Amino acid sequence: MMIQLILNFAILIFLLILCNKFKLLIDKKTDKHKKFATSNNSHFIGGLFLLSLLIHYFLTQKDYPITLFLIAIFLIGFLADLKIFNNPKIRLIIQIFVLLIFIYCLEIKIPNTRIEIFDYYLGNRFINCLFTTFCLGILINGSNFVDGINTLLINYYIIILSLFLFFLDNSVIDYLTIQYLLLLLIVILLFNLLGKIILGDSGSYVLSLLIGTILIKYSLENELTSPYFIILLLWYPCFELLFSMIRRFYSKVYSYQPDVLHLHQMLLKLVNNKFKFKMVNLNHLITASIINLYNLCILMIGVNYPRETKLLITLIIINMIIYIMLYIYMGRKLKLIQN
Repeated sequence: MMIQLILNFAILIFLLILCNKFKLLIDKKTDKHKKFATSNNSHFIGGLFLLSLLIHYFLTQKDYPITLFLIAIFLIGFLADLKIFNNPKIRLIIQIFVLLIFIYCLEIKIPNTRIEIFDYYLGNRFINCLFTTFCLGILINGSNFVDGINTLLINYYIIILSLFLFFLDNSVIDYLTIQYLLLLLIVILLFNLLGKIILGDSGSYVLSLLIGTILIKYSLENELTSPYFIILLLWYPCFELLFSMIRRFYSKVYSYQPDVLHLHQMLLKLVNNKFKFKMVNLNHLITASIINLYNLCILMIGVNYPRETKLLITLIIINMIIYIMLYIYMGRKLKLIQN
């Protein structure tokens, strides 16, 4: 494991040196939501590093379909990172198209929801395919939302992978894949913490898609585990996106363009005003740590009761209530600061 970690570290350093020397893959802060987080330019090579080593890993496993799946979703995000693919509506349509094809071909499906009427319709392969596409679409776009704060998304998924490795039955999970992915994320985290690299759209798409498919596979292979355990694990990025969609609909803002009104962005602004650290990366770390420490506490409860549907639903509802209350509170707090 240590040798693999050192090797991954060396590969990422080489990529970073290459990008610095030839000024490649620079994430220029031209968008409003990116300027909000930081004005410092970094390199969006996290996704390229992640995909390259995952391709090597899955090819050695002779898992060609998932390799093609990851490449396809990576390209959509990579073109967005390069500012070639800027139309969010078209990007969403292509995302859905790619997800539908691969979900159908790979027979990825959500087994059940513990709601009898809904599960009856999920028995239809086409309906299940559409529902799975919707769920994974929410996950990858929600993950891309929260990736605006350095270390937030990476540490969130490190927590999830670590919980699987240390607290769940390894006989019913893809242990080697989870372990390998965890090593890659630890390496990326070190550079992301310093603001040198980011995952970019491409990296957040690949990471969330792979983890989403792993969790669906786990749910399929372990029927005793409640589907709401999987929902609890992924609640935060998904709810960030769903809440944003509801907020925009309620405010009659019919735009697909990103804004700076998400919970993590509001918390970052409060941290900036409170501590006034000159090191932008330190403000990012504090913001991300607050969010992830809360999630760690909640997920630690859930991982001890993965079969208890009622408890898991209660935890999900509590999360949503706390999220909304904090959002309202911080919104009022920021208005007072601005006034």
